[in-house]
Amino acid sequence: MTSCSQDAYQALRDYLNGLLNPSLADQALADVPAALRPGLETFMTGKTEYQDEAGRRMIYAADLAAWAADLIYGAGLTAPLPLATVDVAALRAATLRHAA
Repeated sequence: MTSCSQDAYQALRDYLNGLLNPSLADQALADVPAALRPGLETFMTGKTEYQDEAGRRMIYAADLAAWAADLIYGAGLTAPLPLATVDVAALRAATLRHAA
């Protein structure tokens, strides 16, 4: 594994682990990193979403935590995610938003 791939993998793990935080707020689907959005949309099929005042699709924090747990400990990604396509900076920024 190259150092770039290792960075991408670690950023992905940090992001998903951050979603497991019980104090995490609900999140707009648009704020989920683009590479992970299709998988989250599939996971959310049949689950409740809502729209915020700006009309953005919002995902409940509990559903985000369940999705992250499924990716980490359960079924994993529905399709391989080439680490070279992962936007490490966006994942780190999203992780920092969760920590704030």
